[in-house]
Amino acid sequence: MTAAFERFRGKRGLVMGLGLFGGGTEAAKFLARYCDRVLVTDLRNEDVLADSMRELEGLPIEFRLGEHRRQDFEHAEVVIHSPAVRPDNPLLQAARAHGAEVTMEMSLFIEACEARTVGITGSNGKTTTALLCYEMLCEVLERAQPELAGRWTEKGPGTEKGSDPLFGTKRGSDPLPRVWLGGNCGEPLINRLDEIGKRDVVVLELSSFQLQDWHRIRKSCNFGLVTNITPNHLDWHKDMAEYIWAKSAIAMYPTDEQQQADPDLLPSWCYINADDAGCLAMGLHADAFSTRLACDAFQPEARHEGFGRVEASGADGELVVNVPFTLRLDEEELAREELPRHANGWKIAERADLHLPGEFNWSNAVAAACMAGLAGGFSALENCARAMRRFRGVEHRLEFCGEVNGARCFNDSIATTPESTIAGLSAFESGVHLLLGAATKV
Repeated sequence: MTAAFERFRGKRGLVMGLGLFGGGTEAAKFLARYCDRVLVTDLRNEDVLADSMRELEGLPIEFRLGEHRRQDFEHAEVVIHSPAVRPDNPLLQAARAHGAEVTMEMSLFIEACEARTVGITGSNGKTTTALLCYEMLCEVLERAQPELAGRWTEKGPGTEKGSDPLFGTKRGSDPLPRVWLGGNCGEPLINRLDEIGKRDVVVLELSSFQLQDWHRIRKSCNFGLVTNITPNHLDWHKDMAEYIWAKSAIAMYPTDEQQQADPDLLPSWCYINADDAGCLAMGLHADAFSTRLACDAFQPEARHEGFGRVEASGADGELVVNVPFTLRLDEEELAREELPRHANGWKIAERADLHLPGEFNWSNAVAAACMAGLAGGFSALENCARAMRRFRGVEHRLEFCGEVNGARCFNDSIATTPESTIAGLSAFESGVHLLLGAATKV
């Protein structure tokens, strides 16, 4: 494990929120490697958390279930809390007041990860975009998590380790870099940092809950993308301003001050959706992608307004890219002309390559290709159409579920805001019967 975490050695650790989806269990395993005592506390009972607790059998971990006790937080020296818990929670404040370091699993990961990171966030579409980007990179890099092969794609070349001639090959004397998937749509990677190489690429889907803590640690991904910004999670965030501020951590760091102190830091390169008013209003130092505007629609002098040029365009059903900061994984300058040259870039795919319905999904694909090109170079761009053709979508996201009496049924239950529901409806011209339910969220 990285030396950065030696600061936890011998301390008293506490995990707030074991949960059901792996984040709490991985945080507990992480602390058990360093701390003399680890306590897991959760408001749910043992019956609900039985599966998660089985993951921790044999480790020196105590449990406090069905309640939280203030004295546990006052005695802890390291606290890792669930992203669902606000940082101003009174128990977390008590821990800080008694000298504890209070953090989250994703914050610890981004602090210590030495690989290139691709962070994708937004109010809607971030899961589909992250998975498309990941699959595009898997076409040219080794899949570090072979168990994910075929989960979102049809079987074909590149979906299983060893089935594609690129897998296991070398560039010079170096093994082929690997691509990892983490964050909300992959697996918690905090306990796999030792396996992740400097030349690897990590794709992360990130929520506003996770990103808000990055302002505290002043860290961002190497390559960040915002799909769109609409009102969301206002039952958790204080207001829309805090929600936007949380999202902005995807690309605000390193600051000029940080780069002066450490000239080896890579800049944080960010892309936003030029078709989305919420993205343009963020004021990020960013370039853009669009499905309506051609590449070079804006100019670099427009950066003071929050965006530079459109560098990936899906206008007129053609995916054209002109990514200005493409990094080859062997660090050599890129000069390739194999792709069909377009007036403003390289044509790499068409709308027909993507089988998912809806203009919003085409926007997701354009964004994914942009990020794959940044992280994987032109070889990733050359293969992105193949990844798009194999991509069958993500469950609960306008997911085709079959036909009943001639009516096609789609599950779009992940659409939890009016904007996402409207986007799903826009994928169909007519004849839609909507079954809708809701709870207060925004």
